[in-house]
Amino acid sequence: GRTMSYKSLREIVRTLADNLRPPERMTVAQAAEKYRFINQPGAYVGQWDNSTAPYMVEPMNVFASRDYNNMAFVGPAQSGKTDSIVINGLAYSVKVDPMDTMLYCPTNTAARDFSIRRVDRLHRHSPEIGAMLLKSRDADNVMDKHYVTGMIFTLSWPSVTELAGRPVGRIIMTDFDRMPIDVGADGNSFVLAP
Repeated sequence: GRTMSYKSLREIVRTLADNLRPPERMTVAQAAEKYRFINQPGAYVGQWDNSTAPYMVEPMNVFASRDYNNMAFVGPAQSGKTDSIVINGLAYSVKVDPMDTMLYCPTNTAARDFSIRRVDRLHRHSPEIGAMLLKSRDADNVMDKHYVTGMIFTLSWPSVTELAGRPVGRIIMTDFDRMPIDVGADGNSFVLAP
């Protein structure tokens, strides 16, 4: 396990209280409106607002639904898919329902870019999400993010070894249409993902 250092007894008690608090009962869409702040240079700056793209509320909520095991969302470019499902799904996993989560991007370079351009901005501009990151040096790197709840978020890309079974509760794939149709002659990424 990871060791954490605390500056005071008060900080220890506050951290323990936060970690022992029962999970909030809310949907991904509700969590986005409560915890997600967007600061996209040259575009929107402000709190997440589900009324901007109401057609994305249902797919967002399917992300964490107990009624479905898998979801594939097909939609046009620049329709809010990634922000709504992937980023808000991550925010939900971090703040509301901690569960190890893995994101597959088409390539290593795409995963690195996603981490820096999307995930780091989520942490930086949504204070309650960013506060969940562990403070140790190795807890926040490009491909892995570790949180105070014990949750780990990993970014990866489709290859036989990267798709090998891992004990991860939530798997997300972005830009599936840009992933190889057959990974190592074993099948497509959607079927192979743990």
